[in-house]
Amino acid sequence: MQRFRSSKDFPDTHSLIMHTYNSDNGDLRVDHLGLHKALCVLMGWNYSKPPDNSKAYQYLSADEAAANRDDLVIWPPVVIIHNTITGKNKDGRMEGLGNKVMDSKIRELGCTGGKPKSLYGREGHLGITLIKFSSDQAGLKEANRLAEYFERSNHGRKAWSRLQPLTLGSKDDENNPNLMKFDERTREKKRIFYGYVGTASDLDKIDFETRKKVVIESQREYKSSK
Repeated sequence: MQRFRSSKDFPDTHSLIMHTYNSDNGDLRVDHLGLHKALCVLMGWNYSKPPDNSKAYQYLSADEAAANRDDLVIWPPVVIIHNTITGKNKDGRMEGLGNKVMDSKIRELGCTGGKPKSLYGREGHLGITLIKFSSDQAGLKEANRLAEYFERSNHGRKAWSRLQPLTLGSKDDENNPNLMKFDERTREKKRIFYGYVGTASDLDKIDFETRKKVVIESQREYKSSK
């Protein structure tokens, strides 16, 4: 009879890493190694260095750790766009840009293959829109191209993580140059979007229905297999 492990069997993350790397269950070997890689990436450790009862694998440069995290993307690819909220309605619920408006916005950026999905919670619009792409080389390429646009504009992942406004959707947004800008063409203030390709560490940002339909894919391995 198969014995299932419990969290009590692993007093710390290192113990769990050792178990996943040295599993003697042939039927689950691939699954265990996949978990080993995912854990190392999320912790910022070197998954290519065998643990061997040593913790040397835990030493990895910040740049290498970031590259590993960026490699494990949500699949099919998605670009997560923040600051798509517009404010509160008279009932106090948050409102934001819907799918049709966001479709028009990304088309203006030259992105024609993405399908927007605005996210909502109990309080209304969450200020997040997912741009979903096809699960192939073309979809991955277009997702990265859109994310690179935001990165070039200094509106990528790092910029948003530094910003992280606590009062998104309030009247204070109007006076925040990181959230709003004046459009000379329309003579109106517009939201500044921040976006990046969704990775394994972003699963908590996407909605439950989307989360059920996605897997985690290594960009490097996917590209090398094509």
